[in-house]
Amino acid sequence: MRRGARAAQYAAMAFRPGDIQIRPAEPEDLDFAWDLYRRLMKPLAEELITWSNEGQKAVVAPEILGGRASIILLAGRHAGWCHVREGPEVVELCQLHLLPELQNLGIGSQLLARLIENTRRRGKTLTLEVMKNNRARALYERLGFVQTGESDFKIEMTWRGDGPV
Repeated sequence: MRRGARAAQYAAMAFRPGDIQIRPAEPEDLDFAWDLYRRLMKPLAEELITWSNEGQKAVVAPEILGGRASIILLAGRHAGWCHVREGPEVVELCQLHLLPELQNLGIGSQLLARLIENTRRRGKTLTLEVMKNNRARALYERLGFVQTGESDFKIEMTWRGDGPV
């Protein structure tokens, strides 16, 4: 099925929270995670910095192989992956990647709403970094994240609790 046809098929579906599941990543998920990361991040990175497959794979592989990442499933099929790191006071969303045909359908918003609620319930702060040219920044702002810092290529954001969760 062509990407456009697949996107239309998904767009016609209404996703319930139970349709979106998360499971721990396994070593067999590395190819999926790396391919998705490269497809999504390489165009963004090349606008701002020099892309290195070797260097960037060194970002993805330890998270997947070390069991620190999770695979996002939609109706039992790979939909994306994420990595959340939790400290004593702060929860950091390190990675969140969805297949292109599943973006802008509310899946990311549902996942972030779950993360926000879990973080809030435990009395912790939720933070993330997003590349300056990543359109996901608009989603984060809509959900109540505000800019709290900046580097040459990334914006640091913190959830302030005033978004529609």
